[in-house]
Amino acid sequence: MTGKKADRLRDAHSDDTAAPSPGRSRAARRKRVLLAVAAGSALVAVGGLGAATLVKSPAERAARTAPPANSLITAPVTSQVVNQSVPTRGVVYPPTQYNIVPAAASADVTQLYVSKLGVKTGDSVASGKLLAEVSGQPLFALRGPVPAYRDIKPGSNGPDVTELQDALAELGYSSRPDEKGSYGPGTAQAVSDFYRKLGYPVPVTGATTQQAVDTAQKAVDASQKAVDSLTAQKKAGAAPPAAPPGPAQTGAPQPSAPQTGIPQTGAPAPTAGLDLDRQIADAKKQLTADKAALAKAGAANGPMVPAAHVVFLPTLPAAVTAVNGSVGSPVNGTLLSLTSGGLSLTGQLTPGQAAGVKAGMAVEILVEDTNTTLTGTVAEVGAPTTTPPAGKVITLGGAAAGGGAGAGGTAGGNPGAAGGQPNAPGSGVSYTPITISPTAPLPATLNGKNVRLTVLKDKAGAPVTAVPVAAITTNAAGQTSVTKVDAAGTRTTVPVTTGVTADGMVAVTPAAGTELRPGDQVVVGK
Repeated sequence: MTGKKADRLRDAHSDDTAAPSPGRSRAARRKRVLLAVAAGSALVAVGGLGAATLVKSPAERAARTAPPANSLITAPVTSQVVNQSVPTRGVVYPPTQYNIVPAAASADVTQLYVSKLGVKTGDSVASGKLLAEVSGQPLFALRGPVPAYRDIKPGSNGPDVTELQDALAELGYSSRPDEKGSYGPGTAQAVSDFYRKLGYPVPVTGATTQQAVDTAQKAVDASQKAVDSLTAQKKAGAAPPAAPPGPAQTGAPQPSAPQTGIPQTGAPAPTAGLDLDRQIADAKKQLTADKAALAKAGAANGPMVPAAHVVFLPTLPAAVTAVNGSVGSPVNGTLLSLTSGGLSLTGQLTPGQAAGVKAGMAVEILVEDTNTTLTGTVAEVGAPTTTPPAGKVITLGGAAAGGGAGAGGTAGGNPGAAGGQPNAPGSGVSYTPITISPTAPLPATLNGKNVRLTVLKDKAGAPVTAVPVAAITTNAAGQTSVTKVDAAGTRTTVPVTTGVTADGMVAVTPAAGTELRPGDQVVVGK
């Protein structure tokens, strides 16, 4: 029984693993055929769609390659002031630049270092202003037309003394009772007061002049002693002492006076036969001469102004345009650069532009990097030149390359020249310079800049109806007109009379019976 069950189980398993029946095989084949047909249909559809995008009819091809339809370029009609103008470029520069080169005021100073700075770039410098301190020495500015060329000290006379006296008086330090141009006690006092106000020791003339004063004082003392002695003898009724034989009597050479510091002439030796009154008169005469010598020595001794301390400038306030050093740095050449008298502006015109420009015309000045507009007038129209516009450079103080104290010259180059212009200075092309007088002083920040100038040849009038020059058309009969376009695209020809042209705009007056208003669109191109 058991063996039969096992046989049946083996038979059932054999049935399950046997090959499929013929009916089931045919169904599977039909399914695979249907899937293949569907895939092929899809490929054909995609290919047809791709081909359809590539295949164009002649009409479609012509439409795609045809030029676009004409369109109009329009611009609005405006109401504005139209003035004839000349555009050009201009250079801003200082008319005079002063380069300050410090020098030593004493032989004790062996090296110059910046020990203090009193100003920075952009500062305004007034009279009496401390500019810097160099190796402990002050350097200050005073108003005056002539640069310092010598030390000004007691006993000095001349126009530079007058310059110093006037500058100190402007600051409140009077030199009375001294005469103008004469350095006396009054000027010495004014100098002393000024230095104390600055906070610096008062410089003096030195040991040499002081020694002269000391020597002269000893002579006065000796002469006074001789007068007093002879006067006492006369009061006592004593006879004058006999004088030893002089050189004329003995024929012996006269010995030189001993170097005691006391002039021997201060006590004249009594001469035989002369009475006491004569000796007293001679002694008093000598005392008077010695007192005069003391006064002269004293006048040359005392407070002074070394040339190395002062910078005289003709116009103040001045502007600091450069500081070439810092505290502790050695001084090599120019330490400070100052400009005095404001900034100058020179425009450059081509020969064609210059023909219609005259002095007095209004000028608009455009600073392009800040978009700032300033105003001015044409002060002068110069002669054609190829020399770049630039001011003078004057060196004040110690020796500098190209010249010593007070050396002046023309500034080289043109820092503001605009490259690529037909009339750019420095290019060797002739141009006509025009000097511009600004309505207000130009700010120091414009120094060296190249600016846009617009010379207005006509005075500003009332606003007029204006259109771009490109909107004007002229027919065969010479009639000028514009083409107006409304919102619907309708074009209307409007006859006009043209007026002043400037900056690409032209004033127009529409013919009677026509209308042209600000805001209307006119054709300027296609």
